[in-house]
Amino acid sequence: MPSRRSLLAGGGGLLALGLTAAGNDHRDGQRRARELSFGATVATTGQQPWRASRRNVSVGELGLLVRGRRTIDGPLAAEAVDAQDALLAGVPLDLDGPHGGLLTEAALDLWVLSWGLPVAVAGWEGRWRYAWPRDTAHVAVALQALGDAPGAVRQMHALSRLVVGDHVEARYLPDGGTPDGRHPQSDGMGWVLWSAGRTVDDWLGSSARDDVAALVRRCARLALGQVRASGLPRPSPDYWEVDAPRLTLGTAAPILVGLEHAELVLARLGGEGDLDLADRCGQVARRLETAMIEVFGAAGWPRQRGRLSRDASIAFMLPPYRAAGRAEESLRSALESASRRMARSNGGYAPGEDWRGDGVAWTPEVALLAGAWASSADSHDQARDALGWLAVHRTRGGSLPEKVLHDGTSAGPAPLAWTAAVSVLAVETLAATTPQGQPGAAPVPSSPPAQPGPAPVPGSPASSPAQPAPPAQPAPPAQPTLPAQPVPPFGPA
Repeated sequence: MPSRRSLLAGGGGLLALGLTAAGNDHRDGQRRARELSFGATVATTGQQPWRASRRNVSVGELGLLVRGRRTIDGPLAAEAVDAQDALLAGVPLDLDGPHGGLLTEAALDLWVLSWGLPVAVAGWEGRWRYAWPRDTAHVAVALQALGDAPGAVRQMHALSRLVVGDHVEARYLPDGGTPDGRHPQSDGMGWVLWSAGRTVDDWLGSSARDDVAALVRRCARLALGQVRASGLPRPSPDYWEVDAPRLTLGTAAPILVGLEHAELVLARLGGEGDLDLADRCGQVARRLETAMIEVFGAAGWPRQRGRLSRDASIAFMLPPYRAAGRAEESLRSALESASRRMARSNGGYAPGEDWRGDGVAWTPEVALLAGAWASSADSHDQARDALGWLAVHRTRGGSLPEKVLHDGTSAGPAPLAWTAAVSVLAVETLAATTPQGQPGAAPVPSSPPAQPGPAPVPGSPASSPAQPAPPAQPAPPAQPTLPAQPVPPFGPA
């Protein structure tokens, strides 16, 4: 029989092995992230064709840019600078507010990854110079939030050109086709339908109407075909982009969101068969929501069916994606618990609770959490903290990177379209749910619309009205007004 000493020694050895493995995981993750860093921002060059129209810009090259713009200075810069000026001039959100710096830089990031291109790309470095349906859908909705309706319509029209056939690919070449043999991702059809619903007022009256309408019908049928008799979709890779033999919340939630938006869009289209298709989408969406509450909700909203570990896809079940409905309390509780376990020492968050322990924070997930927190007055402080963290951790070029290392250093491509888009939506959601008169509230329209518009789509800022202002109280003694804390212009490169 082994002695107590030998057992303790063995236990210490196992502990040492565990600590060594954890340390190696941390170092390997940091090394991989540093190797996949490509500069401080991306800028237009004025060159053609589109593949030559941009370049990565290092910290040492920032002096080549037009100040405050994503463009190399020179005789070919004027058109691009004018386009950026026009975008910022049309933003309906408060660029001088508490999150104005973040909003401005996110808008410029979206501009440089979409303007003059066949479709918005995820990033400019070669491995990211593709169109993920998830990313392009978010870019379309973010451009609409920024007041660029034509830009939103262009992205929807581009999706109608790319997404063809009987499935939605994980990613597409900007000119069409696929770059490799990755498995299709069912979440893509949901994201397309969500973006079509959020931008319907823009494309419905445009020359792209017929093409986008056909895209909606095609993706609606695909989404319906994914849902089994059990009420749940078939397993598919999701935004983690790994094999998923088990159904994930990251697949089921976007399909639910997409079907909910498809019901409203198809009802507005009103073409032959559209009302029947809308009715089917609504019925299946309600059945899917019930099944998700029974399967995922009963287990605390885990990432995978039959597992316990959670991830950021809980946010897909909340505004700005959809109205949370009867599961809101359990969803927000799960999000709060998951975020504590996803927290990194640098102040950001990992994609999930069981993500590798490398200390790296991922900015898309930070922005997703910010958006979900922004949709409830009870978590506004958390939303502001997350948005502030994103602002501080921009690169020296102002762009939002994909990742932030444990020491605050930016890593991965910068800018990243998904992070920029979700950040815009989080700021928009926070503004829409902040009482008028408080910092960050949405600007009051100068005049009401002449006619009432259609019912807002679920999860949109219009469907999440601002919290009512508290009743008037006797005025306290006058206090000096403190200026808003300025956001540092850029974070470490």
